[in-house]
Amino acid sequence: MKPKVKHCDFFGTVNPASGLRIPINAVQKWNSKDKQSVYSHSGIIMNPDGDIIEALWEVEANNLFTRYAGCPVIIARYVGLTDLAWEDAALKLMDKIGQNYPWWRLGLFLYPPVARRLNLSNKEVCSELVAKVEWWIGARHECWAGTCPDTLADEWHRWRDFEVVFEGLLTTTGTR
Repeated sequence: MKPKVKHCDFFGTVNPASGLRIPINAVQKWNSKDKQSVYSHSGIIMNPDGDIIEALWEVEANNLFTRYAGCPVIIARYVGLTDLAWEDAALKLMDKIGQNYPWWRLGLFLYPPVARRLNLSNKEVCSELVAKVEWWIGARHECWAGTCPDTLADEWHRWRDFEVVFEGLLTTTGTR
């Protein structure tokens, strides 16, 4: 199913680097309160065409529907979003394009309190970038460091100011 998306929707999916998917999900599952982990990567949807910003080898632009077709995906929307908050966040996000991925931070997620407290570079892994954008738009507290994709998915399911608008296998045909 091809879902209808809007600017500033958020997504979670399996990690595009298949070698990282298994260890990321294992660590997330170990640290998770519900002992489950499906999503190992996350990003921000920029417009209804599905253009996205995500942190891979660097922070870059892609398209959700071409890059993640056939993958399990969750898409969430902050219901309190204002145009002004989005415009401000989108400008800040554009400044992140080209930023190198802080690979060294991945090891810190083995013990989440260290990942939350030790960020000396102001560079974010994929899920931290999403959490930071959520903070910029007023959807989340300012403690974005140490946030993993599984935590985001759990919050989207449970927090009242978010609605999950799609969860399933992403295709490029049909709409929901």
